[in-house]
Formats: sequence, structure tokens, C-alpha cells
Amino acid sequence: MDPNPNLPRLDPAPAGEDALQRLFGGATLAEINQVPQEQLEAVYTVGCERVDREDFEGALDPMLYVVVHNPYEFRYQFAYGLCLHQLGQVADAAKHYGLAWMLDPSDAGTAFRLGECHAALGDQEAAAEAFETAKALCDPPTFQSNIRLAAEAALHRLHA
Repeated sequence: MDPNPNLPRLDPAPAGEDALQRLFGGATLAEINQVPQEQLEAVYTVGCERVDREDFEGALDPMLYVVVHNPYEFRYQFAYGLCLHQLGQVADAAKHYGLAWMLDPSDAGTAFRLGECHAALGDQEAAAEAFETAKALCDPPTFQSNIRLAAEAALHRLHA
């Protein structure tokens, strides 16, 4: 059943196939899960080197590659979210930070970045909650003072 019979029907196959070719370099969907972890780590390292140079545009493709091939790896989701965030794609970044948060709800940095995204998107309540969570996660034994101070400053800006 067509969800909206009033819209013209488009054949998504050519566009979808082109996107898959660009993304996977010709690999079939069945081959995606066959990428060795060593290869994913090598691609992730390339992406991290670009992030370190603040080449977020250049890091985007390697980070997307690792996220697609292993969406359950916290580091991959966070790094891809960071690239999107730094490129101004805040709503998309929030989705990947959210996925990273689900994979590791003990990470203060993820909570903080999620708060930044919510603040930029105008959701002050969610931003405040994320910043408060980031602060709480910086309590002993982690003592991540840089994140705690940034979260406190962000909360102050929200309430100013």
C-alpha cells in the first residue's frame, strides 16, 4: 500500500544504487559486515588524524565508513557526531551523540556535546539536563575538571 497515493511514484533504485556505490566502493550489502576490525581501526585512525588537524570535512568520510560498518562502537559514533557538529550539522550530530550515549552512558564528554547540540537547537530543558549529567559524571572517581568547568559555564549561559 502506498503511504501517500497523491504523490508521484519515483523509482528509488537508481539513486539508491548510486549512493551505495559511492559509500561502499562497490561492496554489496552482504559484504559490509565482512570488513575486518583491523581495517576499521586503520580507517578510524585516519579519521582521528584529520580530526586532530581540525579537518572535520576530511574526517567525515572515514568516520562515516566506520559507523556504517560497526554502528555499535561508541568511539565511532562519537567521532562521527563530532565531525557533524563541527561542520554545523547539529541535528545530525545530536543523533550520533545520542547513539554514542546509549552505548556508553557513563561518558561525560558525550553528555556535554549532546547538551551543546540541544542548546543550539533551542531545547534549553534538554540542554540543561545534559549539562547537569555531564557535571555529575565528572564527580569522583573520574574528576574530569575540564568537562565539569565547561558544563558549569554552559549551564550559566543557559540560565543567564
